[in-house]
Amino acid sequence: MSDSNASFAAMPKTDAAHGVHEKHCFVVMPFGHDASEQKWFKGWYEVVIKPAILEAGYEPKLAAAEEQPGAINDEIRSHLARDPMVVVDLGGAEPEDDPNPNVMYELGIRHALGQPLVMMAWKGQTLPFDVSNQRIIMEERDLVDLDQNRRKLVNFILAAAEGKFYRPMEAVGRMAAIEVASESLGEDSLLRALAQEVRDLRASMIQAFMGREVKRVRELTPTVKKLIRGKVFRKDVYADFAQAGGDPSVWARILRIRLDPSEVEQMTMWDAAEWKQYVHAQAAEIMRSEAPVGFKVLDEKVLTSIRDLLPAKPWQTGIHREIADRLGLTWTQTAKYIAEILRREAPPEEAVPPTVETEKE
Repeated sequence: MSDSNASFAAMPKTDAAHGVHEKHCFVVMPFGHDASEQKWFKGWYEVVIKPAILEAGYEPKLAAAEEQPGAINDEIRSHLARDPMVVVDLGGAEPEDDPNPNVMYELGIRHALGQPLVMMAWKGQTLPFDVSNQRIIMEERDLVDLDQNRRKLVNFILAAAEGKFYRPMEAVGRMAAIEVASESLGEDSLLRALAQEVRDLRASMIQAFMGREVKRVRELTPTVKKLIRGKVFRKDVYADFAQAGGDPSVWARILRIRLDPSEVEQMTMWDAAEWKQYVHAQAAEIMRSEAPVGFKVLDEKVLTSIRDLLPAKPWQTGIHREIADRLGLTWTQTAKYIAEILRREAPPEEAVPPTVETEKE
């Protein structure tokens, strides 16, 4: 923690001899990477966390965590050790953000001491294995969800004050006791067999967690949708795509494209024109890759007939159905022929987006 956090909330003076910790509820939460995030976290604290703590009968004391792990000061340690209640916010500025390192560190201290605490996170947030199995307030954080978050936080604080909170060190102690006892008993001991079962179960849980982590790494790979989310020109890019006759289902597939991390930094600097060019190229590539599916040999006469019936661009959505009905073809066949026409006529550097629907009949 550094002095830069002092502006977020004044840290209280502590004196255990005078009992100033008696009604404190210490709040551990992120500080934010930039001014925008710092403003968001401050608002979240003032509108949700602080009022809930006051309603539960405690005095809120805030420690905003930096974005890099580092030494915490004695004052914070004193709060973690002596305050009767602690609220830990594991959420970042967005649901996909990982918990702040210092927040996790301070949570670990409180867990080790076995003192009451309440944890919060985003709904759907991926949490570390060590805390994902614990009771956590997990809600959306939009404007309409503020009251729900406040009510739940009050209830969780009151429940924790009654002793209803997770104590991981007790579980560790129980496991250690079982291990010691099992080692002193014979091979056919029921307790020894139980200890082995617990070890096997823990190993299987860790294996399952590692599989989830591999999946999570893939899920965190940036997609086109995530990269251009919130950009002012996103609607403009889609409008250009739609005006050219682009199929909404193809647009959805483009948004799901996972990007090479090495390209992301450059792509974040693109303007609307560059994104339009990228979308056109990806759309044409999708149609080219699917064009041969459904027939082994192209009938050049059919292809020529379809080309002659195609009007000037931009084509209206469903043009393939109109042509299919006139030629006595299926919609799917006609769509694939049109995709082949696009593939042949559009140079790669001037790729045209697809303009037909390819749904099943």
